[in-house]
Order: sequence, then C-alpha cells, then structure tokens
Amino acid sequence: MKKLFTLLLCISVILMPIKAEAKSQKFNYYCDAKQSLDDKTFYMTCHINLETDFDINHVTGNLILKNVSLQDIRTKSDWTNSNGLNTTVDFKSSTSHKGTIEVADLVFTGNLADTECEASFEPLVVENNVQTCVIIDNEYYGKNGTKVTAEKYYEECYKYTCTVVDNTYYYNHEGKSVSYDEFLKDCSEVETPATGINYGYIVLPLGIVSIIAITKIAKKNSKIYKI
Repeated sequence: MKKLFTLLLCISVILMPIKAEAKSQKFNYYCDAKQSLDDKTFYMTCHINLETDFDINHVTGNLILKNVSLQDIRTKSDWTNSNGLNTTVDFKSSTSHKGTIEVADLVFTGNLADTECEASFEPLVVENNVQTCVIIDNEYYGKNGTKVTAEKYYEECYKYTCTVVDNTYYYNHEGKSVSYDEFLKDCSEVETPATGINYGYIVLPLGIVSIIAITKIAKKNSKIYKI
C-alpha cells in the first residue's frame, strides 16, 4: 500500500501543470487636451508612464510627430533625459524602478488651424542591456530578439519536454518541436532510470504562458494619439 501511494504521488506531481514565471511591462502613454494660446497656436502635454513587475532603469523610444513640435521634456523622480529635444527620446535613472512609474512629460506646440496633428510614442525598453524572449501584441520574438512562430518561441524560450501546449504544439524529451506521431513515440518511451515507470506526458494549457520580459524591442502596435 505504501509503495502504491508513493507511485500515485509521483504521478500526480509529474502531471501537475507548470506555471512559467512571467515578467510583464505595459506603457501608459496619453496626452492632455490642447491648451489654446493667444497667437492661434496651442500647447499640449503628453505623459510617459509605465507599469512593470521587474526592475527598469532605462527607457527609450521614438516620437512620431505630425504638425506639432517638441518644445520641452520634464523628467520625473531621478530620471534624466539623455538625448535633448530629439524625436528619439532616451531616459535613464540612477536607481531601478518597479511598479507604477512616471518617467517624463513631453510638451508639444502646434497651430490651431491644423486639422491633423499627431504625437505618437513607440517605446523600447532596456532591462540590464540584455535581450530576451518576449511576446508583444501577440507577436513572438525568440532568444535573439527576432520574430519567430509561436511554436519556435516555446521551443527556444521554455524548453518544454514531453509537453503538449494548447493541444497544438508537441515537444519531445529534448524540448524540440515534433509532429504528433513523433511525440507519442518519443514520450511514451520516457522512463525513470530507478523504477522504469512510464509517466506519460504533460498537457500544458497555453493560457498560463505569458510575457517573459520586454527588452529593447519596439512595440509593433504602439498606441497612436491623434489630436
């Protein structure tokens, strides 16, 4: 009975879903309403904030401007502006930040007569200057920061062994993506050296897998703010 209980306990541990430790980050870029000036121009303040559950000390990105001019950058806390009034902004802080972070306010000016104005921000994030695996807007980037398929992403970044992800992707005992038939043949033969017990495979729902980290990769569908 004791041996049977131990065997059942081992099997339950093996089949337990694996939860990936995820790092996530989200930009909150928004602009206040235009403020009219006496000379038929306006000024407008936009805010670069972000929410992160890992340490950040460097934020950079590109401004996309149409019929507006960048007039001033006002950094928050210990953030400093390293690139002047340039459309490629670069902010660094002397300490690392985590949680809800206010980085900088940007002040733009333009003419009230212009009907189409744009002040957009495409962020990049640097975490200790190291690239890593990331999912951005449902697009997958592998270990080298290049765009890959979801199948390749899980192979490179998670190293699942004898695992089925979302009933779609099959990974053998070496963590390589294989066909369903190859998967069954390879993983049905996996045995522990001590007992020779065949533990089968783990079915892992895709929903528990999320962003690992966002580092130095442009957000492809960045928020566009038209005014």
